[in-house]
Amino acid sequence: MTYLVRMRPKSRLATVALVLAAALSAAGCAPEAPAAERTPTPSATPLFASDEEALAAAEEAYAAYQHVSDAILVDGGAEPERLLEVATEAQYEYEKAGFDAAKANGLRSTGGSTFDTFSLMEFQPRDEDGEMKLSAFVCDDFRNVDVLDANGESVVASDRPDRFPRVAYFEARAVELRIVVSAIDEWEGDNFCRSA
Repeated sequence: MTYLVRMRPKSRLATVALVLAAALSAAGCAPEAPAAERTPTPSATPLFASDEEALAAAEEAYAAYQHVSDAILVDGGAEPERLLEVATEAQYEYEKAGFDAAKANGLRSTGGSTFDTFSLMEFQPRDEDGEMKLSAFVCDDFRNVDVLDANGESVVASDRPDRFPRVAYFEARAVELRIVVSAIDEWEGDNFCRSA
């Protein structure tokens, strides 16, 4: 089933950029994210038989993506290629600029991000090109994430927003019978993040 919505995401918003925004803008070296293309891999057989299966797999894939991204930031941007296990090459390249900036500036994060309000935006087992389309609304929460400089001092502004409504897109890795994150966009419609 396809879920159509009138409002569309307005811009790419890298997870790393969100976490490091306050620190990197203060240092005058915010990363520029390259444009990433979404190129889903066609699959002969649909991976999911129902919306529920697709949503559960997407939530699991997003949790894995967030876990790996957090781990790379805790390590100060080291070994960013770990993201390739849970993301497409294009999404990895998009996030890599932020990881590289963290490493170059001696920044690392503590704590971990979470998410909630995960719901299906669109699911088509196969579109007219035989490709799966899967996207979900998600509210990313960075309240428990701090960014520290080389001296262990927090560089996060006190007025940093902590919750962000976004749309995550997924691509099938048919050979492995699983999905990975292919893009994450900022949501321009009503803020669906619940108050905390």
